[in-house]
Amino acid sequence: MNHHFKHTAALLAVFVTFSSLLASCGKEEDTLNPMNSTDTALSEAPPISNGTSSIPSGSEAEASTGSPDQTVSPDTQPTESETVNEPSKGAYTQTSETVITLSDNISVNGTGASVAGKTVTVTGAGTYLVSGSMADGQIVVDTTDDAKVKLVLNGVSLACSDGPAVFVKSAPKRVELYTAADSVNILSDGTSYVVADENQAEGEIYPNACIYSCEDLRFDGEGTLYINGNADKGVNTKDDLDVRGGTLVVTSVDVGMRGNDSVTVSGGKITVTSGGDGIKSANIETEGKGQVLIESGTLYITATGDGIVAATDLTVNGGTMVITTKDADSTSLSVTNTTPSYDSLRGPGGGMPPGGFGGGGGGMPGEGNSNKSTISAKGLKAAGILTVSGGKITVESADDGIHADDAVWIKDGSIYISANDDGVHADNTLTISGGVLSVAKSYEGVEANQITISGGTNRITASDDGTNANGGTSMGMGRPGGFGGNTEQDTQESTNTNTPLLTILGGYTVVNAAGDGIDSNGNIVMTGGTLYVYGPTNNGNGPIDFGDGNCNMTISGGTFLAVGSSGMADTAQNNGQAVFAAYMNTIQGGTLIGIKDADDHMIAAFELPKAIASIVYSSPALTAGETYTFVYGGQAGEATDGVVDVSSYTGYSEMGSLEAY
Repeated sequence: MNHHFKHTAALLAVFVTFSSLLASCGKEEDTLNPMNSTDTALSEAPPISNGTSSIPSGSEAEASTGSPDQTVSPDTQPTESETVNEPSKGAYTQTSETVITLSDNISVNGTGASVAGKTVTVTGAGTYLVSGSMADGQIVVDTTDDAKVKLVLNGVSLACSDGPAVFVKSAPKRVELYTAADSVNILSDGTSYVVADENQAEGEIYPNACIYSCEDLRFDGEGTLYINGNADKGVNTKDDLDVRGGTLVVTSVDVGMRGNDSVTVSGGKITVTSGGDGIKSANIETEGKGQVLIESGTLYITATGDGIVAATDLTVNGGTMVITTKDADSTSLSVTNTTPSYDSLRGPGGGMPPGGFGGGGGGMPGEGNSNKSTISAKGLKAAGILTVSGGKITVESADDGIHADDAVWIKDGSIYISANDDGVHADNTLTISGGVLSVAKSYEGVEANQITISGGTNRITASDDGTNANGGTSMGMGRPGGFGGNTEQDTQESTNTNTPLLTILGGYTVVNAAGDGIDSNGNIVMTGGTLYVYGPTNNGNGPIDFGDGNCNMTISGGTFLAVGSSGMADTAQNNGQAVFAAYMNTIQGGTLIGIKDADDHMIAAFELPKAIASIVYSSPALTAGETYTFVYGGQAGEATDGVVDVSSYTGYSEMGSLEAY
């Protein structure tokens, strides 16, 4: 919320003048005051400069049109089933596999495995059919053969009191855990065998998961595998983790599933309930490692921490994900509106509070969002680039819904987010070029240093700013005095040298924000698409907010509406397409409004979701220098995203007429 202190005196003067006009008219709703009046500083703003679009090159980045008919509804976690205590066999046609039968006396029928007490060790490559139950035992894979080891689980129940149930020490090619069709298998580790970090010696192996591997690990099959990580992690491999099929049900004290070098999910059904992150990669030391790739499959994740987190890049190309993240020591997620109302911010005697207005409370200390998690509890998180090219994603998070330390690019897919902090956040660039995005709840809807929307259908609800093109920081103390400031940037020097920029090239976007509707600490540029902004009702924020100095909002194409309070309202400049802008006395939510041309043709009509006192509208239907009439009240057909069919709008009253500029 970069509120323009330099405009305050002029805006207040305009509002006082307008109030006097209303008093002299005797009827409050019959007068408009132009926002671009020469009496205000708004008309004196310099032309746009220092803004460059950050949208990636290529055909996928070209502007496209979204559709109001496209919607996304959230998926839900499956109903929890009863605890499974007994394994069961399924269908598997045995050929020449070595057979391992678990019991108090482990038996091996075939070659490549040996037994020592309660441990069976696989020493050769090949396929091993494993069944039976053991209350305290272990399967170890330790081979130097340059071919894969495949363990076919068919009715296995195995617990190990002093280590992992399955421990892969060496397997140069890969180890695959395959569940037989319709089988049920259960693996559990102990509770206190993990060596604390400070007691570990360099170069030694210290297992810390129910399934622990020093090599590449793959899951596949047609059955079910329950993995109980009682000491630390559910699954942990020092190399690549690959899930291709089967049903995995992972419960863990800490991280659910970890692939140090990479994680790939291309099939199967995964349910993770973890006391730490749900699924993660970790390798940041080796170039080309640390990625997470979701190609297909179904993932249900409930994590006290991040849902899916990549040490470098995270890519989602398909599949279905339902992710719930919780704060530490949290038993349930609470998403609430964290922006106080205008009335609640009034100081003694009805004046401004100390420090004025601002994001989450202007001069108040802290980031402004007191409702976010105390730990990192993001839905999807990447240290590098996070790309969504398909699939259906549902996130309910105690922190950001989608987060990248570098860039986020939403190309396609269906995304539903309910977040305690930002809906979608990137430290550097955020590009939306396709798909359907619904940020149903958030503190700030979409946030990055540079935001580009060129396509897709996007609906964004925020208790603070709807969009925030900021300086690349995420903390701050707010600007003391005046009308507040950006509590996430103003008091810290940004490490990002890019100029903040919000660019609308295409798509269909609807913003409903209690703070600033669209906010950029630099420029705002609109060249196409559709953007409807239902901004704040409090006068400490504005429907449009751009940076101080040489910054502005310019429009050269598309359809744009911004309505909300008038106390901090900015307007847009004609950069090839005319703009209609005005103040008016407060119009209550639920009221219909419209704009007519000089020939009495209705060119736009809306049903207000909340009270407004200002409007900025631009579309190809407007002509600079022509007079347009603002109307209100009456009846119309059903609204979609606040928009009503102009042909159905009747019974309205005229408030006043102004020229578009």
